[in-house]
Amino acid sequence: MGGVDKLDWNVQKYRIKIRGKKWYFPIFTNAVDVALVNAHTIYYIANGKMPLLNFRREVARFYLNLHSVSERKNCGRPSYSVSSQKRIPEDLRKNPQGHYLERTLDGKQRKCAVCKKKCSENSV
Repeated sequence: MGGVDKLDWNVQKYRIKIRGKKWYFPIFTNAVDVALVNAHTIYYIANGKMPLLNFRREVARFYLNLHSVSERKNCGRPSYSVSSQKRIPEDLRKNPQGHYLERTLDGKQRKCAVCKKKCSENSV
């Protein structure tokens, strides 16, 4: 009984605290917690002392540094943010105070994105 109690105690120390809406999510997070505690125990026996929190951090850092299966650059549609900024001349995009202007719903007037004041295109 001592080994099971120690496992439960170690799992409870740094439990994953993410709540999901699916019924299986607590089972999954508990399985991950148990696997991490068991991996820490094996690491502790083989390599010496390392606190459980530091071990969990190292595992998290390792998985965060891995490259994803689908590269961010190759998936989805190309971004048009740079070209859309070049379409509108700089003097039309900004007013004399340097605030960015955005169109209103009717498309005839513009308002400042910072101070939300209306200004006509002629005053820019």
